[in-house]
Amino acid sequence: MNNEETTAYLHRSIPLTAAMDVRVLVQEPGRVEILAPLAANANHHGSAFGGALSTLAILSGWVLVQQALDAAGVGAKLMVQRSECDYLEPALADFHAESRLPEAEWPRFLQMLQKRGRARIGISTIIRIGEREVARASGTYAAIKQGTT
Repeated sequence: MNNEETTAYLHRSIPLTAAMDVRVLVQEPGRVEILAPLAANANHHGSAFGGALSTLAILSGWVLVQQALDAAGVGAKLMVQRSECDYLEPALADFHAESRLPEAEWPRFLQMLQKRGRARIGISTIIRIGEREVARASGTYAAIKQGTT
């Protein structure tokens, strides 16, 4: 799927993403970047709501791992198992989350998923306004191979 197709899929499948007006900016092997406009995600102080920042980080990591599973031809149910976000400064403009696949861990993750039908992987995400970091997040994503109970 291209960026627009992935954005449309997210809006259909996860209605919160439509309300947040998220847009996939970059999908390339090992890297995903997703934008959220401040206008749709502001709190009463005029900065981004912390939950919106956290949600964007979770979403970015999920899209990254799902994209990598699809590229590997592996059908699996993917879910976030754990998420943590550190807020470095108020986000006062449109913000974007960037997640990168940990290349050293990916082969082990795939091997475990094939062998046991389940696997987990940690993903780090940076949330920026332009080039300035406003938050850092980490999440653990669990995959269950389709056909496995």
